[in-house]
Amino acid sequence: MSASARPRRTCDVPLSPARTLEHVSDPVRAAVAALSGPLAPLDETVAGLAREPGLVAWWGPVPGGDAGAEVVLAVGAATMLRNRVTRQDLYRTGVSELRRVLAGLLLDELDLAPAWAAEVVLPRADEERLTAWMRAHLRLSWTARDDRREVLPGVIAAMTPALDPAREPGRSALQRYLDAAGQRPERVVGGPPFKRP
Repeated sequence: MSASARPRRTCDVPLSPARTLEHVSDPVRAAVAALSGPLAPLDETVAGLAREPGLVAWWGPVPGGDAGAEVVLAVGAATMLRNRVTRQDLYRTGVSELRRVLAGLLLDELDLAPAWAAEVVLPRADEERLTAWMRAHLRLSWTARDDRREVLPGVIAAMTPALDPAREPGRSALQRYLDAAGQRPERVVGGPPFKRP
């Protein structure tokens, strides 16, 4: 991809000359720097993921926002980086907050139909469409860190992920995803016992 065709990449703290990381600890500063480094194609990054603990940062355009801007969308901790990405974020909405927020933003565009199981999930075909969208639009950075839990709050505060479900638009996107499934069905307790036919 030529330099002029690359999307603009923005992140409030590490890439903005208006703010510095002087107010954060050295471990947080190091984690933010590692997550803000050059990005490779997603499949290449996933193939190189370590099987150790660390942090991940998802980058891309905010659905419905400026299609040319590549921002940090989400930051999270992982007990095993490879599993976090391949078995959660790129696989199942039921175990990935990022996928739930993206699904809320892409309900109409991807024709997604969340439904209740033990929790709100997407049917397999919808999961596949969401994964295809993620593979086409998102990129990933990661850093192996044993102190991931300790530095995560500082990294999130420094990088201000655009789809953090604690603030907008992440909060309303997550609620839209849940609302699209309708009311949770009531469980029947004390009904007749199951009999084999």
